[in-house]
Amino acid sequence: MASAVSEPAQPATPEVRASRPAQLLRAAVLFIAGLAIAFTATMHDDVTVDLFLLGASLTLIAAATFVEYYTMRGTLESWWIAARAMVALGAAGALLAVTDSVSMALVVAVWAALTAFITLMRLVRGAQPRAVALPSLLLSLALMVAVLLLRNDAIAVIGLFGAYAIVRGVFLGISAFDTRAAQRTSSSPLGTETGAPATSGTQDD
Repeated sequence: MASAVSEPAQPATPEVRASRPAQLLRAAVLFIAGLAIAFTATMHDDVTVDLFLLGASLTLIAAATFVEYYTMRGTLESWWIAARAMVALGAAGALLAVTDSVSMALVVAVWAALTAFITLMRLVRGAQPRAVALPSLLLSLALMVAVLLLRNDAIAVIGLFGAYAIVRGVFLGISAFDTRAAQRTSSSPLGTETGAPATSGTQDD
């Protein structure tokens, strides 16, 4: 244990270096989507505008997540990333059939719930550091509960989504530079198809 503590930080693997720009891209998309919602606050009394903003945001989130999947392809856990992208894209498509605030809130709640489930599965499998996964899990669950409680208020629903996007973007951007956490994840047996044993670092408790 003492050697693990005193061991110098290992350089990021090529896999970690490749995934970092994709994570930063997704963080930027989330943050910009949240800002776009914040700066159009005076237009949120129009459900059509809210639906457009939500649909565009989810589509861009899906695209950025697919980019992350592409950089992580070849690993078992990349399919969880692909699933997260498909969930976002499916939610964006579902919004095309929505015309009221209640249905909009339900779509957002289902998307948040599925995102939380995927994050939980990755956390349980040790494929994502706890410091990264827990904020995502808790924020997604909080968004799900909040939009269901305020489902009749379209302005509140879009506002909550915008706040979620900004906070998630910040957390994701910070975590992209957490080299030690990323190194532990990439060296986990669950992180690759070959199941190579970890070579350095320790798993999160």
